[in-house]
Amino acid sequence: MATEPLSNTWETAKIENYLLSFDFLHKHNGNFDSQSPYLNISLMKVRDKKSWSSQNYNKEETNYVSIITSVCSEQETVVKNILKGLEKLLGSNIYPDD
Repeated sequence: MATEPLSNTWETAKIENYLLSFDFLHKHNGNFDSQSPYLNISLMKVRDKKSWSSQNYNKEETNYVSIITSVCSEQETVVKNILKGLEKLLGSNIYPDD
């Protein structure tokens, strides 16, 4: 999930507060993990959508959100609800990377 264009940004704190309202472990610098269901979300401010790393964290602004999940059927609804809420918060749709 990325802003279009990348010069647009979302408030990092707003996204972090949303994620912390769930059972996420805030590991460090914009990286959030949940083990059940497995979901990893990383917040970044990148120059290019094809060249990024978790080191691109910016505590003020985010323009790229990396989402990794492994969904088993019993947890699918939980993941979908978290991601739908994130889409609503950011006013942007989540699409798989090409």
